[in-house]
Amino acid sequence: MTESIGGLVRLENMLDGITADLIGEYDPSGQTFIRLLDAIERHASLEVQALGQYEHLARVSGDPVIALVMRLILEDEERHHGLLQRISSTLRDALNWTYSPDALPRSTAPVSATDEDLASLARALIDEEKTGAQALRGLAQREKGLGGGLDSLLLEMMAMDSEKHARLLQFVQRRLEARTRASKH
Repeated sequence: MTESIGGLVRLENMLDGITADLIGEYDPSGQTFIRLLDAIERHASLEVQALGQYEHLARVSGDPVIALVMRLILEDEERHHGLLQRISSTLRDALNWTYSPDALPRSTAPVSATDEDLASLARALIDEEKTGAQALRGLAQREKGLGGGLDSLLLEMMAMDSEKHARLLQFVQRRLEARTRASKH
């Protein structure tokens, strides 16, 4: 399917032509970067339209359950939009050799020898998030019939958030471990 539905563009179509360094192509003109920046900005622009539609559906549905679900989606989409804007600023800064305050933070040099302790803490938090996700899924299974399925759906969504948190923490753990290795050399 190559047509857009309701103003949304399929991710595959949005990212057409973007090769980046992942496949080892050298691009001195910066065109790969520019295409990635364009794709992210197009997606952010389409999200702005969707934000209004989510808000409208929440407001006019007349159903407080639908309004709650739409507001939950809206909160996630607003956060995603903010992250897309920061990624866009970061890419634009890389192309223009600038630094914008709204760009993603830059890496800093390793700070201290406590990174090992922090990596251990990150590992413990990963385990906690994974355990929490399993517990929430178990609750969701037991609560399927309550609240017309809303309770179960919300518990399942929280489990998915816990899994997402675990993935983010794995990134943090790897980064802390790399800092520890670098400080020992």
